[in-house]
Parts: sequence; structure tokens; C-alpha cells
Amino acid sequence: MISSKQSTKQLLQKKIQYLDSLIVNLKREEELLSYRDADSAVKLEFKNETLVRKLEEVDRELWERQEMEVYTEEEIAISETVFERLDEARNLQEKVQELLVFEMNESKKEYWEFSIKRRLKFHLLQSSGLSWTKNYC
Repeated sequence: MISSKQSTKQLLQKKIQYLDSLIVNLKREEELLSYRDADSAVKLEFKNETLVRKLEEVDRELWERQEMEVYTEEEIAISETVFERLDEARNLQEKVQELLVFEMNESKKEYWEFSIKRRLKFHLLQSSGLSWTKNYC
């Protein structure tokens, strides 16, 4: 839990740190997906969930302070950095999401191809006479 003693400036800086970590993970995830390493990318996706929860926590704290404080010029400047990072993270997340959907669809195709080959092989074995019940091999 975030301490209520933290200043708005400290919370905004913490938010920037979390966003920077999220951006680094998303870039790495995008790179992994470009190598078709979906397993490693999904592991990073779980780490991102933790970061998103921390960001939500900071947002709640900032929201609760919203009506109590007047923002300083420095806090407004930091807020602009927050919005830039949010845009960058959003754009990266969209790219990663598209790549994840592509990988998921490719996996489905591979599964169906494997499943069809398996059924076909079973069918051919049953109908080709390679069976002890037909008394010849």
C-alpha cells in the first residue's frame, strides 16, 4: 500500500518509474514476439499485470488528493511526462497485443494441423489392413 504521507510529486515520480518499467517490459515482449518466442513474452505479460496494479494504486491515491490540492508548476511538468509515458505504453501495448493475437492464431493452426494429421493417420491405419483382426500386415 502506498503511504498517504507521500507528496503528489513523489507519487507522480513513482508513476513514471512504474510506467518506465512497463515500457521496458513491453519493448522486450515485442522483441520476443518478433522472434516467435510467445512463451517468454507471456511470462513478461504476467509481470506487467503487477505493474499495472501498482499504477492503479498510485492513481487511486492521486485521485483522492485531486480535490484537496492545487498542483505546482513542477507537478504539472511531471504530469506531462506521465502522459507521454502513458501514450508510449499504450502504443506498445497495442503492438504487443496484435503480435500475441497473431501467435495465438498460429498456435491454433498448428494444433488443428497436428490434430488432422493424427486423425488421418489413425484412419489410414484402420482402413489399410495393418491390423491383426484382418489377419495380415
